[in-house]
This record gives sequence, C-alpha cells and structure tokens, in this order.
Amino acid sequence: MGWGGNGKGWGGYGGWGGYGGGWGNMWWPMYGKGKGKGKGRKPRIDPSMKIWVGNIPEGATWKELQEIGNAAGKTKWVEVFKGKGAGTGVIAYKTTEEVDTALQQLQGAALKDTIIQVDRWVKAEPAPTAA
Repeated sequence: MGWGGNGKGWGGYGGWGGYGGGWGNMWWPMYGKGKGKGKGRKPRIDPSMKIWVGNIPEGATWKELQEIGNAAGKTKWVEVFKGKGAGTGVIAYKTTEEVDTALQQLQGAALKDTIIQVDRWVKAEPAPTAA
C-alpha cells in the first residue's frame, strides 16, 4: 500500500512522479511544450527589398496597401504603421527589379482618394548617445 497510492511504489501514475497525478503532476507544466514562437513576429527582409510608403490615410489597412503594391509585383510583406509612425508603411518585394518597378508605378497612386508617396527604404540611424 504505502504513501504513493495504489501500492505501486514511488513512481508511476499514482506516486511521486508520472503524468496522471501525484506530486509529479504539479511540476509537469514546467516541462511542457514551451512558450512557442510568439505572435506577430516580423520577417527579416533585406532593406534593399523594401519601399517606404508615406501619406497613407488614417484607417487604411495593410490589405488595402497590399492591393496597390501587388499592381507592381507580388508583395512579400506589407505593413501600415500605427502610433509614432502613423501615416506611413512598408511594402517588401522578393527582387530588386520588383522594387524598381514599384517605385515607378506607385509614385502618385491613390489609396482611399489620397495620393501616396513612395521611396526606397532607408534604415534609420541609431540616435547618438549623450556623453
């Protein structure tokens, strides 16, 4: 009989360890599948494959921007920024040729009756630290 339950000793499904009960069950969640890969993780895309889009009207969605971007070539990633970057976004393509075509075709295109601006993506310089 013993303290492990069902007279099975220390281990197994009724004792100290195991999956079905006992003391081991309260520690099992720590050794589960983990926390996963997270939500909303952005893909790493070479800056030369991206174009900056400005003058995006308020309330525009990434899907609406994607429709315009697909007119110049198949888009790989589209995002409309919110908060500090509101009114701007990014469209990423697979090749530099698609980027060049998009820069020519999308300049002056309309999104919700507003003319958008496009330019090459330039990675922002880090702010200088005060000495």
